[in-house]
Amino acid sequence: MLIAPTDVKDIIYPWLKEAKEYDFSDIKDGIRLHLNESPYSPPDFVLDAVKKYLVQGNRYQHPDLTKRFKELAAEYNRVEPEEIFPTPGGDGAIRSVFLNLSMPGDRVVLNHPSYSMYSVYSSFRGLNQVRVPLKEEGDWWKEDWEKLVKEVRDARLVAIDDPNNPTGSPMIMGDEGRLRELVETTKGIVLLDEAYYEFSGYTASRLVSKYPNLMIVRTMSKAFSLASFRVGYLIANRDVVKALEKGSTPFDVALPSLVAGITALENPGYARRIAQEISENREELYRGLVSLGMKTYRSITNFLLFRHSGELVEPLMKRGVAIRNPVRGFYRVSVGTREQCRIFLDKLGEVLENSNTEQG
Repeated sequence: MLIAPTDVKDIIYPWLKEAKEYDFSDIKDGIRLHLNESPYSPPDFVLDAVKKYLVQGNRYQHPDLTKRFKELAAEYNRVEPEEIFPTPGGDGAIRSVFLNLSMPGDRVVLNHPSYSMYSVYSSFRGLNQVRVPLKEEGDWWKEDWEKLVKEVRDARLVAIDDPNNPTGSPMIMGDEGRLRELVETTKGIVLLDEAYYEFSGYTASRLVSKYPNLMIVRTMSKAFSLASFRVGYLIANRDVVKALEKGSTPFDVALPSLVAGITALENPGYARRIAQEISENREELYRGLVSLGMKTYRSITNFLLFRHSGELVEPLMKRGVAIRNPVRGFYRVSVGTREQCRIFLDKLGEVLENSNTEQG
């Protein structure tokens, strides 16, 4: 009888044992307003293009497809194709930066609150996290700029989602003066996550060629309605892109995803229309939440953050609606179709009424 010489637990690094995974409650049947997805299906012309390539699923995709994607993404962002690194969703871009451009023990500066995957990848990589709390100002949340600049001095990595998730507020808004201060102050990388660019309308992509340690994350999961296709990209200095390519293969973005991304970028007008419609729905949802007595924050994304001290996730889940509780006392709801928003508000009203009745 052979006995393994090493306990498998001993070969797992301590920071991996302590790392926290991405966690959320999902719903199979009902209205999904918890993951900031688009409520609209991909357009038929994208699906038709993907179907044509499925018969080639036995082969690895030709490099020309990746080249075409890089060209289109570069044109869309007014950068060079050599500054585009295709990834499996925006998360793939974030993961690639965290895992390839940092080492265990490095210092990473994050906002609080911010996108939960920054903390997940930080703990997985064994990084020392420093969190800079955002400041609540009326209907918006603001960056504590002085504290942020102070904390980034010795950072290997600074990750800022702009607009911020979960508050929906703008952070730096592509302001070159502030970005220059960040990239020149830190000794490492400034990673801007522009997942909601199609909603915010501002970007720092033009500055990547000017500041080599500035990198930008983009996803096609939101306004492009391609969440499950998992297609995104990093905009970065060409030397950074070359370095990251060494740790990847030309096949990391799956064939259906690559074709979907190419077709979508050849016809980006539909994403702008979806972003516009969702923004209009967002304003109606905002008014509805306020009418229910919720302290609701303004947003330039496809979700809203509101404050409530009671439990809402489970009661709404039982009524067929999923939302998120990213920070204690705060809830984030994705903007759905008008009908979905109406149903959510009706169900939320029921929950609040039941809660008031029980307290009475």
